[in-house]
Amino acid sequence: MQNRTKGIITGVSSYILWGVLGLYWSLLKEVTALDILGYRFIFSLVFMAVILSFQKQWTSFFVSVKTLWQSGKIIWVILSSLFIALNWGTYIYMVGHGQATEASLGYYIMPVLNVVVAVFFFREPLTKTSVLAVLFATIGVVLLTIQTGSIPFNTMIVAFAFCFYGVLKKQIALPASFSLTLETMVCFPLAVGYFFFSKTPSLFSYDGLTISLLVLSGVITAVPLLLFTVAAKSLDFLTLSFIQYINPTIQLLIAVFFFREAFDPHKLIVFVFIWIGIAIFTIGSIHSYRQAIFYKK
Repeated sequence: MQNRTKGIITGVSSYILWGVLGLYWSLLKEVTALDILGYRFIFSLVFMAVILSFQKQWTSFFVSVKTLWQSGKIIWVILSSLFIALNWGTYIYMVGHGQATEASLGYYIMPVLNVVVAVFFFREPLTKTSVLAVLFATIGVVLLTIQTGSIPFNTMIVAFAFCFYGVLKKQIALPASFSLTLETMVCFPLAVGYFFFSKTPSLFSYDGLTISLLVLSGVITAVPLLLFTVAAKSLDFLTLSFIQYINPTIQLLIAVFFFREAFDPHKLIVFVFIWIGIAIFTIGSIHSYRQAIFYKK
């Protein structure tokens, strides 16, 4: 019970922090999305370097990297790093361009996308509830496309990038601290190269508050992920399935009530279809989980 309580506290905390990140990025409107992304990777690596030094884990870290290199699995780390960079960059861009509502939609449909990926890449069986969930989510995306007159590419990029990031992460057995350090190491040269060759303003050309927020972006990147890792090890699948929707729900509420983005009846209809799909997906997950527990007994 004590372990479960710890899992719930850390899990809810991680999803709340992810949910309110939109507010954080909104404070950096004078900084472009690519600049924020570059600083986020640089200062995330700095923060993780401090963490590994404090834990005296550098030797274990390099042993793990050597093992990945020898097995050829280092390619999965490189790909996962690129996908998380695409997810982060697109989300930051959307928040800065009045699309926070659409960004939250991307995180709502992501669990349903996981079902599609599981079928096509892992040959997992498609249940009736999964088919219905995918159908309703697809209808929601189609309606959004009709309403806007174009395919919601940014929404789909947010969802697909994080979905494939999760798939690739499953191919690599690394502690969260090692994984995040390695991912930021992969993107660090790209970030440095971007700042070196682009005509972007230097870090010290901004005011004190902006500099502080950019430096702290490393901390607010790492902390939720580390909290989530504790939760994933302490909680069952069912509990995690429920609390994962805290993140997009907070994002949506912030988009509507803080950023004052339009949430007219047309958008509501889109979200209703997505929410029905999520409800079907969740009910199906509960049923499958209970059956698995029953057969284990």
